Amino acid sequence: MKIKAKTCDENFLEEIKRNFDTKYIDLYRNFDKKGIQELFNDELVYDIEHEFEYLELFDTKSFSDLFTNNIKKTYESLKFLTPVQASREEFWFTMINTIYLDYLLSYLKTVSNRKDFGQKIKNSIFYNTSITKAQTMQRISRYWWLGYKTYDEKNVSNPYWLTEYFFEYDGSSKIISFFSSNLTNNKDIALGIIEGIKNKDDKIINNRWTYLTMNKYFNAMGGVRIIDIMTREEIKKETTKYIDSIIENPELLSVEDRKRIIKN
Repeated sequence: MKIKAKTCDENFLEEIKRNFDTKYIDLYRNFDKKGIQELFNDELVYDIEHEFEYLELFDTKSFSDLFTNNIKKTYESLKFLTPVQASREEFWFTMINTIYLDYLLSYLKTVSNRKDFGQKIKNSIFYNTSITKAQTMQRISRYWWLGYKTYDEKNVSNPYWLTEYFFEYDGSSKIISFFSSNLTNNKDIALGIIEGIKNKDDKIINNRWTYLTMNKYFNAMGGVRIIDIMTREEIKKETTKYIDSIIENPELLSVEDRKRIIKN
């Protein structure tokens, strides 16, 4: 089903953010679909020129299936966005509250018993922290950005091969630690690291600690080398070289980190 994408005026967003706790949060606490629809039936909420194929999202699968399914559906549907367009909070705020409202309410019901439910609501609809981190937390934005940063145009047969690998294990805990880093704002760096780790999958565990270790390594390297000008291939080779180094010289890591990332 093809439908028009939507966005809103920044003043509309700012008014709701400013008064959210006093005027609007109960709409979400009470899963008031009609009330939210009425709120967004406003002249400051409007269609944009792009039509896209709406594909329903799910939050009921395993974490691995959930992310790969929702990332593919969101990125494929909204691939027309440029990174600049996809950085606009107004767009994702409107989309989650209109076209993806059923998905939002379905997700919120799964976390309604949590003590931090109010914060979960805000993180799901707003950019509530630094933009890089918020892009991976807002409930629809995250799927587009994770798709964008792991989609490999060079692999024609399956451009999502690195997406599938990244989320194969421990995906949910890797997202913030890896993709909220300024380092991986550069897509070639992100792809190079993931591919490098995949190439050493027989020696290293595809988990959060491995990606944190590589982030630390490249951030330290950034003190003596300009990482952003390195090609994806150079990043991949540097990743595999460092993994070989810590396998051959395990004392480079703490005992705890060795247990976390090196396969027996």
